[in-house]
Amino acid sequence: MAVRRVVPTSAVSARLVDTWLAGHESANTRSAYRTDLAMFGRWCAQHHSVPLAADTATLAAFGLARQAAGDSDVTMRRRWSSLSSFFQYAVHTGNAASNPVDGVDRPVELSGNPSRTTLLSADAVDACLAMAALLDPRLEALVAMLVRDGIKLGEALAIDVDDISGRPPRTSVTIRRNGKTRRVTLDESTARALRRCAGRRTDQPLFISDHRARTRTPQRLSRFGADHLLRQLRYDNDERVTANELRRFYITSQHQSGAALDDLRDDAGLSDTRGITRFVAKHQPSPASSATPTAAATPIEPPAINVRSNPRRRRTPT
Repeated sequence: MAVRRVVPTSAVSARLVDTWLAGHESANTRSAYRTDLAMFGRWCAQHHSVPLAADTATLAAFGLARQAAGDSDVTMRRRWSSLSSFFQYAVHTGNAASNPVDGVDRPVELSGNPSRTTLLSADAVDACLAMAALLDPRLEALVAMLVRDGIKLGEALAIDVDDISGRPPRTSVTIRRNGKTRRVTLDESTARALRRCAGRRTDQPLFISDHRARTRTPQRLSRFGADHLLRQLRYDNDERVTANELRRFYITSQHQSGAALDDLRDDAGLSDTRGITRFVAKHQPSPASSATPTAAATPIEPPAINVRSNPRRRRTPT
């Protein structure tokens, strides 16, 4: 039987990377995988190795170097996933003899509650919503969409006022997800928050920056500007509330209400159910309350939410 010749050259690697990445639908996955592979390529160049000719010992040495650099177990699991996928594709196309990642000891994903994202309690979320309503209608609308509708922060920021249709309790919004549009029926309280945010505007971005630009055209609120808004929600220990924590509350609360993992995956805009599973890991009921649900990780009850700075003096960057 004829054996395909393996050609471990950088030119082949460049073409191979492009065709390999083209097979991944998610832009975020392609970006993360490209970053991981580029990092491995730089490390190989520094150690006079050829990536496509790397063996298990080379991969193990790379792993030790990344651990010494401070990579977490979560990051290393992703890096090994990236490299394994690449080498498997290289083997399939005849550009590598074997997948050296197969022999690498990978970090084991912990059972119980593998997600490190804080799980907010219902009372903590209510406090966030109340404080957001006092601070800024944009913040109120953002928090509401994250915790009540599971909309991603980037999807929310891309919404225009004319994407909203209907009146509470039957209000929906068009979001853009993975290159496609999707109509989402909003929670009634979210719909009211969006109407307050839009005011009397009938077009323009829903979330606009309050930074005065040189032109009179309203500028869409950037991700950096949204993060600045969210940073105003903090615990008493000065830890800030994150968009990830707020969205995790939506996923876990929906799962507690009986939503299937596949439905949650679609609602949350994820490519598979692994992320959902990490968010809704099983737990034992809290002895403090017999009413504590058992379908999600134990909620962390943070101290009261406070404001880091005087809202009348804040400036939001674009």
